[in-house]
Amino acid sequence: MKLQTKLFSVLLVLVLAFSLVACQGDNKAGGQETKETNDSSKEEKTVVTVWTGDRHDLEYVNAKIEEYNSTNTDGIEIDYQVMTEDYVNMITMAASSNQLPDLIIVSASLAGFDLKTFADSKIIQPIPVDKLSDEYKKVNDFDKVLFEGVNVLGDDVYYVPSGMRSGSRIIYNKELFEAANVEVPTTLSELVDVAKVLTENGNGQSYGTIFPGQSSPFERWLEGVAEMSGVIPYDFVNGEFNFDGYKPILEEAKRLFDENSVFPGSVSMQIDPTRAQFSEGNVGFYGGASQEVGVLTDQFPAKIEWAVTDLPSIDGEVKGALSINPQRGLILTSDANVDASLKVIEFFGSEDYLKGYLEGGYALPISSYMESAVDSSKTGRLADYSLKEYESVYPKFPQVTPEGDSYRVAFWNAIQPGGPTVDETIAKLNETYNAALDKEIELGKVSRIVIKDFDALNPNDGTIEYLSE
Repeated sequence: MKLQTKLFSVLLVLVLAFSLVACQGDNKAGGQETKETNDSSKEEKTVVTVWTGDRHDLEYVNAKIEEYNSTNTDGIEIDYQVMTEDYVNMITMAASSNQLPDLIIVSASLAGFDLKTFADSKIIQPIPVDKLSDEYKKVNDFDKVLFEGVNVLGDDVYYVPSGMRSGSRIIYNKELFEAANVEVPTTLSELVDVAKVLTENGNGQSYGTIFPGQSSPFERWLEGVAEMSGVIPYDFVNGEFNFDGYKPILEEAKRLFDENSVFPGSVSMQIDPTRAQFSEGNVGFYGGASQEVGVLTDQFPAKIEWAVTDLPSIDGEVKGALSINPQRGLILTSDANVDASLKVIEFFGSEDYLKGYLEGGYALPISSYMESAVDSSKTGRLADYSLKEYESVYPKFPQVTPEGDSYRVAFWNAIQPGGPTVDETIAKLNETYNAALDKEIELGKVSRIVIKDFDALNPNDGTIEYLSE
């Protein structure tokens, strides 16, 4: 009796296992999945997997994807996946294990992503632009958003950005400024002076400024001050790194700490606690790009009256472009189902999708078409970040790995009390970065980028050369 029971159980398990395998074989084959409808009929759908590192816009994006999945007549289903950690590294690992999605979403500001490196490694492939619809090209101002080294390499277009992230601004507490009888100045030195006055007037309750020491502090606004002063890490004319121009900026930033004008504990803070301190009224000013509008409106609703103003420069004159970053481009991976993925690219770049996305304040319009289509009355304080005539897209300089700290980390360390001197920091960076550049060019990992007609105020207008020596 026991033997019969065991035999029956084994047979039952085998039958169930066979049924499961058979079902799986029916449900997924050749990149397609079979979806059951309510009336038990079967409809085959091609699943297009999309990876992103963005989380701030998920409520809107997921709602639109759900709508698309249930209404599109192309037989496509979008599988949208958020990579919460090490996004770029996840892409690289997926390529090495043949597990790439069809599409990856990138932005010009995505840390660690170098278009040329990924293209040369065959992880990604160009878009067949002849297959993009005229409507898509019109909505996205296709011919006007092609930036060499950013989303384009020669004749190959790798993605079309659908939005823009502005350069940084100074966000300030109007109440604290009025109480201290100070205004936002146009030079960095004067702004440091203002921070000292705000701190003294705060009597230990509020401070001049705050930095997220653990969340890319230097680039939050000090890097923008450098750009507007005509200072960037790479000398495009001569094709080499040169950090000499940062000296006056670092010396003034160091004064913020030496004069105790920075909120206590900033060095160990992440970005959100610094935002919360500003929202509570404990900080005179901080710096950030257009995403801060959503932060102070929804994430940490400001309890004070705040305003936005332009960054200062070293001497009050604008001598270089403030960098802006094309956002939300979808790139075909080497494993993509190209035809189906192009349908998804067109969906994310449609007027209907973009209108809601931009009016939701998730990005600024990058195309003039969408700028005119958006109802600016719905974007709220995002209007404070309207693009300036001196904001522009910079070409990508070579992405190298120097010995020691990256320049942003080194700059942050140099402005801390007890840190290395500004002069020795700059000298070391010039040495380590150019040594890394020479080495990686010799190994064939990067190219020397030269723009003989480079113009700091119009950085994307020059002619780029890629040199192998």
